[in-house]
Amino acid sequence: MNKFSAIIIATFLTFNILSAQESFTPYPFKKEVEANRSVTYAKAIELYKAMAAKDKRIQVNEVGMTDVGIPLHEVIVDINSDFNPGDARRRKKNVLFINNGIHPGEPDGIDATLWLVQDILTDPKKAALLERLVLVIIPVYNIDGALVRNSSLRASQNGPAEYGFRGNGQNLDLNRDFIKCDTKNAMSFSELYTKWDPEIFIDNHVSNGADYTYTMTMLASHPDKLGYGQAAFLRTQMLTDLYKRMDIKSFPMCPYVNVWGTTPDKGLPGFIDSPRYASGYGSLFQSFCFVPETHMLKLYDQRVKATYAFMMSMIEYNAENYVSIKIERAKAIRDMKAAQKIPVAWEMDKIKNDTFNFKGYDYAYVKSEVSGLPRLKYFRDKPVTWKVPYYGYANATTMVDVPTSYILPQAYYKVVERMKMNGVKMVKIGQDTVIKGQAYKIIKTESIKNPYESHFGHYNTQVEPIEVTKQFLKGDYIIPTDQRAKRYIVETLEPQATDSYFNWNFFDGILNRKEGFSDYVFEDEAAELLKKDPPLRTALDKAIEADPALKTNAFGQLNFIYERSKYGEPWANVYPVVKVK
Repeated sequence: MNKFSAIIIATFLTFNILSAQESFTPYPFKKEVEANRSVTYAKAIELYKAMAAKDKRIQVNEVGMTDVGIPLHEVIVDINSDFNPGDARRRKKNVLFINNGIHPGEPDGIDATLWLVQDILTDPKKAALLERLVLVIIPVYNIDGALVRNSSLRASQNGPAEYGFRGNGQNLDLNRDFIKCDTKNAMSFSELYTKWDPEIFIDNHVSNGADYTYTMTMLASHPDKLGYGQAAFLRTQMLTDLYKRMDIKSFPMCPYVNVWGTTPDKGLPGFIDSPRYASGYGSLFQSFCFVPETHMLKLYDQRVKATYAFMMSMIEYNAENYVSIKIERAKAIRDMKAAQKIPVAWEMDKIKNDTFNFKGYDYAYVKSEVSGLPRLKYFRDKPVTWKVPYYGYANATTMVDVPTSYILPQAYYKVVERMKMNGVKMVKIGQDTVIKGQAYKIIKTESIKNPYESHFGHYNTQVEPIEVTKQFLKGDYIIPTDQRAKRYIVETLEPQATDSYFNWNFFDGILNRKEGFSDYVFEDEAAELLKKDPPLRTALDKAIEADPALKTNAFGQLNFIYERSKYGEPWANVYPVVKVK
């Protein structure tokens, strides 16, 4: 490059930077958050649109609907003005997807991200960090809850003066809705997320659970559960680097404090982020997921600044390591596509741990002025550092064989819809077809007694594989597993998986027999069946021997015979999705 060309390019860049700086009046975020104020939903959208109207590096789009009839917004920040995933990939950029306001009573991320974007558009040094990064932002995800402004429903939270409500328009927690998608919000999110397929995902939150010195705590995709080569990179490189950067920014960070009913000095348990949660959902697509959790007892301005610092640390890390991030994730995607077995349920390792120097407060159990019983009290004037075990390892408890494809009956259209929202490629069967494969008999499942997020979900589901020859109809779906959404497919269609569609009640119809018998009529036929079928007689005798209560249960014995006769419904308790090897 000659000297003249360099001058022209420098002049052009300077002009663009100045234009960006002069294009809009910066919003006084520092003043606002220090005054304990958070922007409303309307103000947040207004500010993003004002920036987009004046600066070509930011774009604001409406993308899908929410439960209250207000569209979700997608904000894209790209210094090269390439506002679609294809352009980002061609320029060899990574995508950082930021979600805010999933719980609008935790608005730190809403303000911090607005502040961050404004600084990027007005500060050339910060803008330069996006040379290899595109920001995709949901300004406020739970618009429904954000419109319910209050100042009291987050008990003991230290500001801001007003904030939103945790539940959405259906009073559902959106951070439990990423698989079941009971809300339009979640449906819109799924389509947006899979469209961008981000390398990195940040879901901003606020938390409590104990009292301690840290303003910022953080959980990430569980490394072991994320797996496929990403675990080591996440543990030894990304997380280590982020902790150091936050130290430098004067916001030392610790793992998410999840010690309800005890105290941090006893140790910090890890968290298994099943796919119902934001980070667990993102992990299905091999994204490096992070959930910053500021501490609700800290001043609001400090929480916003800590959230800002975390997101900026991530942006800085990508600027220095974007190639490594892309390579490690690409390897994981390839390994996932080649996987013949996939874990679908996990438990924390209660033995293996690392040591963490936790900076907390001294505490004591003192007499409660309310109940007169012992209560926990922390002393903020007595900071203390404990060496505590951090139980950050997990083990798979259930592994499944991955078939070549799953066959999903079109009758389960709610599952079909959710598959499509998540980018799953499916092939419609062109004509009625008999297919041989493997199904599951549901041997046992337990259900919760009280509703959880509108569902009486199942758990501890036990299955028995059975070989079947089943007729599928024209319009039923073949779902190949050799595709990008492979892990999503397996973890939703395997009934034993923690957050499977079976466990979320999408297949409950199979658990109820639709026909029956009248005992006074069936008695004679049952007697004939036992005479004609000695193995059935033997099976009944063994069942009575194994369960003595059955000996005095006449209806139970008739039912045993009925279920094993030609009258029994062959599909009762048989999971209707078939695996084809």
